Amino acid sequence: MLHIYTIGSSTSCRRAIKWLTDKAVPFIEHPIDTTENKTVKSREKLTPMTIREFLAASEAGCDELLAPRSMAMDHLSQRLDLANLSLKQMITVIANHPKMLRWPIAFDDQRRILQVGFNEDEFGTFIPRKLRKQELTSILAALHQ
Repeated sequence: MLHIYTIGSSTSCRRAIKWLTDKAVPFIEHPIDTTENKTVKSREKLTPMTIREFLAASEAGCDELLAPRSMAMDHLSQRLDLANLSLKQMITVIANHPKMLRWPIAFDDQRRILQVGFNEDEFGTFIPRKLRKQELTSILAALHQ
């Protein structure tokens, strides 16, 4: 199943959800809480276990997940030496500061495919094969008319 992790303030997240919905791709949305407010109940916390799953499916590890130009990264890099943290420490920092990540994060837990950020071409891998074949057939039919 495709799981898409989003944050409320991200235009890319809203575009990804709209794209998946328009393409009729089944998914489960996980809105992530990026606040320090402990009373927020409508959003999920990003867990260390989920971050480990992302890293295991990632081709570039933390570099793929992190948003180097984000304000969160800027603030954290002033307080911590991020480059010299152990993996366990980095996972903890990410779990506590999810705004340091690129959003949305799409993860197909069956095929172990991870997509960070929204790109229509790359999100095409999440369209089920049957739907891709139907789309190709209709495009080819339109070309032959």
